[in-house]
Amino acid sequence: MPIEIKDCDGGIGVILLFRGIVSDQEYLESLKRHLTQDNERFKKYRYSLTDLSAITEVNITNETIEHVASLCVEASKINPDPLVAFFANNDTFYGLSRMFETLVVDTNWETMAFRSRNEAVGWIRERVREKFGIDNLTLK
Repeated sequence: MPIEIKDCDGGIGVILLFRGIVSDQEYLESLKRHLTQDNERFKKYRYSLTDLSAITEVNITNETIEHVASLCVEASKINPDPLVAFFANNDTFYGLSRMFETLVVDTNWETMAFRSRNEAVGWIRERVREKFGIDNLTLK
């Protein structure tokens, strides 16, 4: 599957890896499953890192992106605190990340788009330390 979602750092973090060609159906199903999972598990997340660097093509409609954004708003009622970082080295996918930032403004999640993994990881480490007092994240 072109979207892999894995917990890390003892369940306080999650990494979403997008690879290859990502379709509407795959995107919606993966994010829906992630955002509507077990509430107790979802409450523990302090950060999310979305890696868009290995995408080769996106076939996702605006309607699907808006649907996922609405799922994020609902999920934020369960966990209003996580930090959400996206990174993409491609202009198109970076632009999609920036667009998504504006669509999830009602979540109150801190979101930020970056051009590199190092920048995104650095931001997550700094903000998790400041906001939650947690050090030594592996993001693996």
